[in-house]
Amino acid sequence: MNFKELLSQLEEHLGSHQFPVNPAATTIKNIFEGSPLHHDMMTGLARAIYVSNACRRLTDPVNLDKTLQALAPIRQEALRSTATDVDLYRLLDDLGAALNEIFADTKAPIKPIAPIRRTAEIILLSAYRRQRYLKSLA
Repeated sequence: MNFKELLSQLEEHLGSHQFPVNPAATTIKNIFEGSPLHHDMMTGLARAIYVSNACRRLTDPVNLDKTLQALAPIRQEALRSTATDVDLYRLLDDLGAALNEIFADTKAPIKPIAPIRRTAEIILLSAYRRQRYLKSLA
């Protein structure tokens, strides 16, 4: 998974109000289409992930360990701050869970799906209709 795909996945998990990713972005400076809800934290997080994974382009690969290392100082700063609100606490928890889920999906082995072969089965309706007719007469 590359950096831009990661941010797109985070947008899907957390919502476009948290990660308004610009699909036409070519640099880290224009990665967001609008202003995220927690603008300073999200722009700092995007830059930290970019730097921690040694990215030079938006298409460079990222991994979970380096991404979580980038999140840790930002999370610690927010948790220690007296001005942090409940929504930011919840966002940090959701962000960690989303990262684990996103990277867990990419690590899952891809199993080839074998085609299911079922033969056609003919069901005779005449016997069913006869039973139904007899019950309705009773």
